[in-house]
Amino acid sequence: MRAIQSPLDRQARLSPAPQLRFHTVVHLLSGDSLGQVCETPVAFEERVAFGPRTMPNEVANPAKWLADQLSRIASATHGQPASQRPILVSAPIAALAHSNTAVACDAAIRRTSLCQQEVCLEFADAAFAGGAADYVVRLGLLRRHGFRVAIDMRRSWQTPLSDSLRLLIDTIRVDARALETNPDLMDLVEAADASGILIVAENAHWRDGEYLARVGVHAATHPRTDA
Repeated sequence: MRAIQSPLDRQARLSPAPQLRFHTVVHLLSGDSLGQVCETPVAFEERVAFGPRTMPNEVANPAKWLADQLSRIASATHGQPASQRPILVSAPIAALAHSNTAVACDAAIRRTSLCQQEVCLEFADAAFAGGAADYVVRLGLLRRHGFRVAIDMRRSWQTPLSDSLRLLIDTIRVDARALETNPDLMDLVEAADASGILIVAENAHWRDGEYLARVGVHAATHPRTDA
């Protein structure tokens, strides 16, 4: 007797998981590897856009979704050299508010060859629009489980870097094109660099490495050449 498959089962069988893409983070002056960024073509918010009626509960759960992502990333990067760590992983805004995110991610990593310090969970700047006390506590939970934490400021940069937040953040990503035209972003970058936070730029040119280093940006993903 043949088992009856649900539409979701058939969809999962016919639709492979989105391909992960990895980009090296390099030092703009030395060219040395400082880790890598993992990107996936489908974000959590896009997966749940049609609501819970079309998605099973475990997929609509941001904590489980992120934990599953970490398992996939660990499998894809198994055996890579230490220079490719930490791995910057985009995390859903909803995961920052979910009470089980830190525990679920910790459990997932413990089943892999990675350790928590090799993962840097990156949240969009918009995730910190609420009260400072709330997000400091939530980031603190992730840090206590050993994870690094980053803020994606490539589109907006409204997060105030309080003293307590500076102690929690390892990395900030910015768009190099926005630095000269936005003095607020420039001030934020300089303050973050003075606090020991690594600033990673997109759309940076190799030729601008010395200038960017002077303002606090020492790293980039796929920097451009003049050719």
